[in-house]
Amino acid sequence: MPQCLQNLHAHGQYGNDIRQMTVPDTLVDICPGDFLISTTVDSQKQAKLMSAFTWDTNLATTQEAAKLVFEGVSLQEIDADLCVDPAACIPYAKYRQGVGFDRSYTIVDATGADEPTTWIEGQGFTFGKDPLTNALTDNTIQKTSTANLIVFRAIQDSGSTATAVARVEFAS
Repeated sequence: MPQCLQNLHAHGQYGNDIRQMTVPDTLVDICPGDFLISTTVDSQKQAKLMSAFTWDTNLATTQEAAKLVFEGVSLQEIDADLCVDPAACIPYAKYRQGVGFDRSYTIVDATGADEPTTWIEGQGFTFGKDPLTNALTDNTIQKTSTANLIVFRAIQDSGSTATAVARVEFAS
């Protein structure tokens, strides 16, 4: 069963650009809110988790390259252990500014450790790093001001108290 623990604090809106990709040939657990990239199989987009993206030199280079292939955010759970007859497709919110998608994500630092912080409305965020490996995570974000890394923007100020979770929307 997927450990969709990030759903304990997650809330938001799906937006108005919902698309679908085929599920992976080898099923993996996918949780609502997971970051998705894709691969092409038989001329169709097939969902892959962001954690499957290949590490490239360093964190910033990997985040920038991942942004270019980021498809969007999963809107459905897939349980690799219990799916006897899995759905053929998984719906996702397409990565595009202005589609109305927003969601809460845990904030991590450049090493992948939880990092409560403060921010103002419009603050940029990018994909978070796995604290144990050189890989991006499927569902954490990292604060950034580097324009070519920004994937999400905060939809409200955090206030003066450091906060562990930010509600964000697609930046572009």
